[in-house]
Amino acid sequence: MGVDKLEFTGSTGTGQIVLELAARSNLKLVTLELGGKSPFVVMDDTDVDEAVELAHHEVFFNQGQCCCTGSRTFVHELVYDEFVEKSKAHAL
Repeated sequence: MGVDKLEFTGSTGTGQIVLELAARSNLKLVTLELGGKSPFVVMDDTDVDEAVELAHHEVFFNQGQCCCTGSRTFVHELVYDEFVEKSKAHAL
């Protein structure tokens, strides 16, 4: 049975190995999802209450064990204090 395409989710180092091996075999199509830090960006024109709700969901969904976990949050300085206060209240 032939393999026409590979899809790999994992580390960058292993992804490089998968890509090299696929290229050596017969130039298989390859899709690589090599992770990232999934930033959550809050702009100054956002609904802060909704942003807090979504940010907490992104951090705690599946206990952070999925590749789309919002592991870094960037908040515009104009709404930063409000976001932090509401986020602390939401956590309690």
